[in-house]
This record gives sequence, C-alpha cells and structure tokens, in this order.
Amino acid sequence: MKSELPSLKPNISNASISIERIQGTDGIRATICRLEDISSSNPLAALLDEGLVTEEFFELYTYAYCQELLEAGFASKLDPVVIGWDPRDLSGHFNEAAVSGIRKAGLTAVVVDVLPTPAISLYQLHVRAACAFVLTASHNPEDQNGIKIFLGNSNLKLFPEDDKRLTQRCLNLNYKDLRKAPLLGDLRNDHLPARQLFLNFMADLNNHWLGDHSLAGITIIVDTANGAFSPIILELLEKIEADYVITNCDPIQGINRHSGVADLEGVDFINAQEIMEGSFFGYETLGEILRKGREQQDKLRTSSDLVIGFVFDGDGDRCFLLVYEPFLDGILVLGGDVQAFFQAKFLIKNSNCDYPYLFVNTVESDLEAGRAIQEAGFEIMQSPVGDKWILWQAFYSAWQTRQKFYIGKINDLKFNIMLEEANVKFDQMVSNSSFDALSATQTIKTLENWIRENINEELVMSAYKHASRRGNTYFAIGSEESGHVITLAKMDTFERSAPVFIGNGFKCALNSLAAILTLRRSKNTPKFFSWLKNPFPPGIQKSFPVYYVDKTLLEEDSVLRKKLKEKLDELKWVDKEVEIVKSQEEPEMLLQRVLENGLPVAAVFIRNSGTEDKLTLYLRGREGLSGNLDNIAETIYPFLLSAFKNKANPMVQAEKIVLSCLKEKAKRTSELKINNIPNISADRLLHEMSSRQKLIRKIGEFWNITELGLICLENYET
Repeated sequence: MKSELPSLKPNISNASISIERIQGTDGIRATICRLEDISSSNPLAALLDEGLVTEEFFELYTYAYCQELLEAGFASKLDPVVIGWDPRDLSGHFNEAAVSGIRKAGLTAVVVDVLPTPAISLYQLHVRAACAFVLTASHNPEDQNGIKIFLGNSNLKLFPEDDKRLTQRCLNLNYKDLRKAPLLGDLRNDHLPARQLFLNFMADLNNHWLGDHSLAGITIIVDTANGAFSPIILELLEKIEADYVITNCDPIQGINRHSGVADLEGVDFINAQEIMEGSFFGYETLGEILRKGREQQDKLRTSSDLVIGFVFDGDGDRCFLLVYEPFLDGILVLGGDVQAFFQAKFLIKNSNCDYPYLFVNTVESDLEAGRAIQEAGFEIMQSPVGDKWILWQAFYSAWQTRQKFYIGKINDLKFNIMLEEANVKFDQMVSNSSFDALSATQTIKTLENWIRENINEELVMSAYKHASRRGNTYFAIGSEESGHVITLAKMDTFERSAPVFIGNGFKCALNSLAAILTLRRSKNTPKFFSWLKNPFPPGIQKSFPVYYVDKTLLEEDSVLRKKLKEKLDELKWVDKEVEIVKSQEEPEMLLQRVLENGLPVAAVFIRNSGTEDKLTLYLRGREGLSGNLDNIAETIYPFLLSAFKNKANPMVQAEKIVLSCLKEKAKRTSELKINNIPNISADRLLHEMSSRQKLIRKIGEFWNITELGLICLENYET
C-alpha cells in the first residue's frame, strides 16, 4: 500500500554516513541532549558521532518506522500505534516528539503515558495496533533515553534486517522538512484502559503461579527503581496478601539512581558492611531489607519466614529477587539464572507433559545453569544476548503449535502451498541468520487471514486458545542472567484467548517466589539459604566492564581487535580444544569457546553493549577452570581498560582527572576537581569507576586509587 506521507527531500547532510545499523541490542539508547547543544549538523550525526539523542531524533525515528509499516502494507492510514514511556522524561519534550512522528506519518497515536514495558506491549496486542513504541533507556542512568519497538500481531522486537531497513530510512529523511510536516494522524489517550488491562492481566491466576500460596510471615520490600512501576505498584500489590514496603517509588529522585537491578548485576551476596558504609551505602532497598531482617533475625533462624526484595529496572521488564540471610547478616541476590532454574524445576514438578519443554538462555548465562536445567528434563538452547532472540523462539514455538492445529483441521491445496512457503521462509531466516520480524509476522498474518476468509474466524480463535494452554507449546522458559525470565501467559480479550510472551518483572517476581515456596523442604537453616544462593553447582561467571569506549575498536577489521585476539591466543588451555566462534547475529562479538571431549567447558567473550556506552569481558566456565579464567582476566582486562577507551569522551577526560588527583594520596569527593566539568554526571562517574570498573574505592570519606586505576592512568599519561 502506498502511503500519503509528506513529501520529504532526501537528507543530503547524511550522504557521507555509511552505517548498516544505528541500533544496539534493544533499539536505541543514548544520552539526551537538546538540538541546540549538539556539535553535529543533524540529529542522526549527533547519535553516531557524539552518542547523543535529541527530541528531533525521536520524531524522525517513530516517523520512519511508521512509514515502513505503511509502505509494507502492514498498516493502513489512521491505524493505531500504541506509545508509552517510563517517567525519565520529566520535561515531556522527547515523548511529545515521538508522538508527533507517529501522527505526521498518518497513523493514530494511542498514548498510554507512564506504564511498564509489559503493559504497553500487552495493550498493543489488545487493540491490534500496528506496533508499540516504548520510550525508555531501561536500566540505564536517568540522563539517557531510548526507544524500543514491539511489532503488532506478533509482539516481536526488531531484528537486524528490520534495523537495517529502518536505519536507511532514517538516513534518507531530512529532519528539517519533517519538523515542518503536518500532523495527518489522530491522537487519543488510552492510559486508563491500558492500565486496567494490565491490572486484570496480573490478577488472572493463569498469568502467574502464586495461586493459593500463603505469604504469612513473608515481608516483601518492593523496589520500583523510581521507574515505570512507580504509579501502578500499589494496585498490583492489592492482590498480594503479604507485608510489603515500597521503596524508590518517586521518579523525581532519578530513575535507577541507587535503585533497581543495574548495580546488582554480577553480585550474588552483599554483606552488611557494604550496605552500612561501603559501595552500597545509600541504597534504600538494601538498607530496608537489612533493617527488616535484623528486626526479625532470631525468628528468621528458626521459622520459615522470609524477608525478600522484588527489584525491578526502570521500565519494569526485569527483576532480581533479594533474600535476607539471617545466619550471615547479609543479602542474597538471585539473578536471572537462579530464578530461571527455580521456575524450571517448578514447571517440571507441576507438569504432566509427555515431551521435554524448551529452555532458552543466552551466552551471558552460567554454563552450569544450562547443564543443570538439562539434567532436570528440559531441552536447552543458547541464544545471542538480548531478549528479542528469546521472544523469537517463543513466537516460533507458538506458531508451530498453531500450525499443527491447522493441519489437523484443514485439507486444502492452497493452504498447503502457503504453509510450505511460510516454512521455507522461516528455514531460510534461521539458516542464513537473516531474521526479519516484519517479514515473519506478515507471513503468518497473511496465512491466518486466508483461513479467516476461506474457512472461518472461529478456527483461528481456537488455534490461539489451544496455543495458550501450558503443555501445548514447546517453549517453556527464556532467561537472561540480567533478570529477564519469560514464560507463557494468556490474554483474554474480545472473546478470544491468545498466548503472550513478554518480559514482565512483576510476573517474574511472583513466579520465582511461588517456585521457591513450592520447592523448599525445610525451615530456615544455613543449608536452606545456601540452596537459595546456589540451587545448582555454580560455574564461574565473571564480568569486567569497560566504560566510555570507542565501539568501533572492536569491529572485525580493527587493528586493536587483532591484537586482542592475539593476546587470547597466547593464553594456553592444557588438554582442551579452543575455537574462535563467529556469531552471525552479533559478528563484532569476539567469542572464544573451550571444549573438552567435544563439550563446552568454558567461554571467553568480549562484546560491545547494545544498551550502554561500554564493552565487557565475560568469563564463563566450570569451577575447576578458575585458574585459567583468572589468568585471562589479569591479562585481558587491563588491556581493554588501557586501549579501548574513547579519549574524546568527556567522561574519559573526567576519569583521568580523578585518577590523577588520587595518584599521590586519597581525597574526599570535594577535592576531585570534577564538579565543574561540563556534560558529565559526577555521581555516575564515581559510581562506574568504583563499583563497576574497580579503578577507585572509597574508604570512609576518602577515595583511593586501585592497581587497575594506576594501570589505566599510566595509559592516559603515555
């Protein structure tokens, strides 16, 4: 279908830009900036050259994707497009710009305001929208924002092929002409119905496993990260009969600031001293869990009572579970791997399915988690980083379930030909790693529309209802260590049922708690809490982040990448097979896999973050290989810190100033000479230098430089 869009001249100022994709792992994320404050000639150049995103880019991006859907025939004039956001844009300028882009493309902007990501994506399925835009930078700091896209009908996120087309559209648009273009589409606000749909969805016992579990004796500290769950969490908790305390529920205090899941990544235990005066000092949720735990400490040592925390990220699609450990006076942090294991065991315990379920996790997960879940009775699959790949497996599995249902009901040559063509297309996507959300969704949509028109609507409705029953769909759990745990849910709307797979932090928290309560066998003992922390023999799982990097230095033709590969090759593995594996989905990731008798026992990989200004060294392996992996960390991490920083980045310049100040002696924050440096967040800088990169550490009121910090500084000075 040809769309009636404003006639926009090609953007000649972008002619020199050569890039396939501007997106990261999950859409767009960058530091926010007003157009008048950028050095670049236009918003797209500002994103690529300065790592900054402007309101004009938001308008350009939503307009471009709506244009894509119209020209592909996936949407028609004035079709609804759902748009919502987390609360980080206090001015509203970025939100308004994104809404404007939808309307200028000629579609209807259905605004749902501040809601968690799962509520926004659910509502776009409910109203059969062309797509949903979620304006969020997820767990990233408050000075950043971004855009996620969920495709209508399938709820898939965009894949590389979609990203490439959208990038080219953005490059071909002239933002100055777009600013003057008329608003062709309508506007409506559906915040209240979208909010109520999500409340009803979470009240449905089909959509979480807590059921009749008594929560007597359980105290829950709920951390909304000053984010999207803040305005709705009280109503969600009304159905949960437990003592609870809500923390970090005021967006004015800064989304994700000293809250949420981000600072807990890679941590499995926090001792009291770290909370009282160490790196987690000032974290309200941790302090409250410690206080509540100590109040009940004697009872917690002899009963089944628990003090736990539900900790979300800024847009609400992730969750970590925290548990006060009364025997050690500290806090256990249960990330995605551990929660997914408990949920997998719960499903096995409550399943009467006669074939194994599918469990999907990513390369970031503990290798031993997959091994333990396989031993529990699941088939396992490992995907690239990003929940979009997990959503693909869920989508494809649900389609296979419906396909089998149709085959048993339809005997028609035309249907058989269309079905064969669809399966060939999917096979090619998989074999060529050319995943395309729009093409996949259109293929199935076309086929099921044929069934509606040539058989009847009821058959399609029955197929979706069949696929929404647990046990009928092969996919069971998808998990990322970062806290995404995705399981089947069911949406009942307009007299139809449909399976739904969405990252949903609140659902994850309830399911993990239900699984633990179902699986536990004893009252609280040191052994019980040890089981909570390590329900399977853990492998080595270490991550070493490097912030403020030049991401081009890890590209396939980079000289530094070649040096990095040479350093990895020099590190020998005795009696092991070592191979460098190229990921088709993420070719710039450098992945070294270590095998023993043909089976993976360790993995070393370095990848640019798709959501933050960093790269990370990941080490995964069996416990017995700790010496090898520690040796790699000691060799590779200092090299990454020294060589991969973007020295033009103001944060890198500020980092150098801090390290230089601390070279001779420890100093207080006020003595570090960084408060007057433009375009940086001093709090963020000190946090990422200390808690994340371990370049500095704070003892009492004084900051001290570490050995890693000295290595980094030495590189700055040469």
